[in-house]
Amino acid sequence: MKRRILAAALLFCVASAGVASDSGGYITGLVTTCTGIINSYPADTTNWFFRGQHKVIQYYAYFIFPRGSGAGTAVKPKPFLFINPYELYSGKSGYRDEDNYVFENRWISPTGKTIGELVVSWNKNSATDKITVDSRDYVTYKFINYMGLTQTIIENGQERLPDETGLYHINLYINGELAAVTFFEMKD
Repeated sequence: MKRRILAAALLFCVASAGVASDSGGYITGLVTTCTGIINSYPADTTNWFFRGQHKVIQYYAYFIFPRGSGAGTAVKPKPFLFINPYELYSGKSGYRDEDNYVFENRWISPTGKTIGELVVSWNKNSATDKITVDSRDYVTYKFINYMGLTQTIIENGQERLPDETGLYHINLYINGELAAVTFFEMKD
């Protein structure tokens, strides 16, 4: 019970910091684990899974990003075309790319082992779904991933089976910054 209260408090703090910060310029909609996806939306939401009952753990994250190129932040001029990746992702640079995003999804076991990691890039100009919130136009992005409980799904970045019982967490980074932390529990 203490772990669940701590996990909920940590999730609230991370989610609040992510929404309140100016680091990403996006709005987090829903981040959850579930047993399946139907029509690109979670069939349910659950944070506990049983090895004998479930085959996969689905991860779902829904975000909206400001519409248009360079919305929100001006880009400082560069005297050269090459942008050092370390400089860009470490925050040491004045350059900010407001069109391209890198999503890193890491699944961590109770003992700190990485179960899987998936990295996906996305250009928001390729989005077709548009919504309006408070008179501003946004485009939507759904990050969906899943890990197997009985077989390793290599194409989703899964390195090993979640064979430990206990509380796992999933970190989602957007452009190198922590955007969300989700918890789920494995039971026998």
